[in-house]
Amino acid sequence: MTFGMTTREILADEYFRVVADDRARVVWLIRSTTAFPSLESIEQSFARVSHAVSTTAPEWSLLIDSREGPLRNDPAFEEILARARGRIVDRYARVAVLVKSAVGKLQVARYAREDHKSPRVFDDEDAALTYLMTPRGESKRPPKP
Repeated sequence: MTFGMTTREILADEYFRVVADDRARVVWLIRSTTAFPSLESIEQSFARVSHAVSTTAPEWSLLIDSREGPLRNDPAFEEILARARGRIVDRYARVAVLVKSAVGKLQVARYAREDHKSPRVFDDEDAALTYLMTPRGESKRPPKP
């Protein structure tokens, strides 16, 4: 992923980066490879992410890049993640999730069922951006940021 002159980083910690692309009107939520050492670190990190995304307009789109994130599905983590998804994902009309495996696709599909939402799941970054950046009813892809 390459960010250009119209992007600004609004959060970076050991677990996430949040980057806003003002031209594309896309917020990137990028998961790092670093595992959470405790439930408290999960809560704190998601609180920071929630605050960071609240600084962007809700009519923007959200791209969650979870390709590098460690897989985790223990009950305590799942409970924290469910609350965080509500605070983060619910503010956007269009959401795409990037995954790198079939297991990732299944996990996102399960979250979508639990949340009664339908984010689009991709394993291709360009396809995800095309979906997020193309106004409904159009088929041309705007330039990549």
